[in-house]
Amino acid sequence: MSRSEAGLMPTIVMGTFDPETRWRDPNLTRLPAMPDRERESIVLCMDELLFPFCGPDDILYSRCQIDPELYEYLAGLGFSFRSRYHFDLSDEKKPLPEADVFKRCMFRLAADQTQNQITADRMLQAVGSGYPEATGLAEMISPKHAAGGLHREAVWTHTVKPLTPYAITADTEVYLQAAGPFSPLPDLETVVRVNSKIYSNRLLARIGEKCYGMEANSAAEMESAGNTLLKQGPYLLKDPFGVSGKGNLLIDGEAMQRRIAGHLDKQERSGLRSQFLLEPLLRRGTDFSSHWFIRENGEKDFISVQRMMNQQQNYGGSIKADEALIRLLEHAGYFDTMEKALGILAEDGYHGFVCFDSMILENGDMVPIVEINARMSMGLINAYLNKVWETHGHTSWLTFLSLGLPEGFAFGRLLDALRVSGLLLTVQEGYGIVPLSSNTVMVNDILTSRRITDGLQSKRGMPKGRLYVSVVGRDNEHCSELINRLRQVLADLSVKVYN
Repeated sequence: MSRSEAGLMPTIVMGTFDPETRWRDPNLTRLPAMPDRERESIVLCMDELLFPFCGPDDILYSRCQIDPELYEYLAGLGFSFRSRYHFDLSDEKKPLPEADVFKRCMFRLAADQTQNQITADRMLQAVGSGYPEATGLAEMISPKHAAGGLHREAVWTHTVKPLTPYAITADTEVYLQAAGPFSPLPDLETVVRVNSKIYSNRLLARIGEKCYGMEANSAAEMESAGNTLLKQGPYLLKDPFGVSGKGNLLIDGEAMQRRIAGHLDKQERSGLRSQFLLEPLLRRGTDFSSHWFIRENGEKDFISVQRMMNQQQNYGGSIKADEALIRLLEHAGYFDTMEKALGILAEDGYHGFVCFDSMILENGDMVPIVEINARMSMGLINAYLNKVWETHGHTSWLTFLSLGLPEGFAFGRLLDALRVSGLLLTVQEGYGIVPLSSNTVMVNDILTSRRITDGLQSKRGMPKGRLYVSVVGRDNEHCSELINRLRQVLADLSVKVYN
């Protein structure tokens, strides 16, 4: 029985990845970094990855239209959900959105188009199904949901609705006011505070655990603390809201430290202030994360432990922790430590999804909290995917490949090639590759082609994309084999793989 048939309101699932960029105080100094417009476009399209949190009548709002072939493929695999989107970049009848509009938070886009959404819903009710020519947030729905669902949604306009955000940002409140009422969410100030690396470092002290980090609130303090750490070896300089591969620097000597301190000092003299965390570069053994949900009344639900496949300081993938790791964590008192941390988060006003990044060092020591992600996370997405695969006794890897796309490439070509090769998972009880998002692959290719057509760009180059996949295999060795076969399929399509 679906949620609507049971009389339950559909959950709205939406959000913008890399919320740390939006939480960060603009008056803080920044570490040097190379701007990467293509990476930014890919990250903005990662909201497609939230579909595992949707049931058949739930609504996934995404920035861009999910490729119709991928949408139908996922539905055939059992992931049935209603999909709404703001931009259809492939529609050449409409001009490309300006860069600052395209990168707005999804909550802002949804709030700005609430009235147009209502108009689009009425048009959908009239036509029944398909991909309408409608303003605002268009909707992709299967025929079986085309009629009754829209009427029920109209009935629930003034009823408290469930909302599952990837992360809460300043624009979430704007959307709540425009399209609410919704079930309660924690306030933005709390969310920002508990997501800071400064908070997670101080939390370790509050629960009686060893703190590795040293806070620095100026370039001079950074250099002084850094000199102490460098006596033991390299250290990591962390922005309070840095994310994987962005906002963290490895400092391996005094010369580099002086350059960074000078870079920060120059910004401080222009009126900005510094806030960083310095941590010794620890000898990692195992990276993992634990995933929880804190209820509004403070109760905690355990969801999963995921082992992380990191590449240096960058996220590389997630896989469910095996029993050996779980037993090790139990004996080390890890879950007792998490209970204390979760209790403080609840006392400090946070409720919702939370992920603790943790690690075991080469010498066996446990670092229970490397950082806190008080939001959804990649490991959580894999945990929800595994809820499906585990009914058939399987688990999966969630990982990605960074791509360079040849001219004339289309997402449908990849799906076709995977089918022909026998790699594409087509039944839940089988083994194979499940593509999870289309626009992370295609967004830069589409934007480049449109800009060339519009005379805004002359050279194509090789647009970058990112293919997120769930790899469902018998065991780790089989999953590795499937990934290698996927690489070969991509090579046969003249697609470059950079990782």
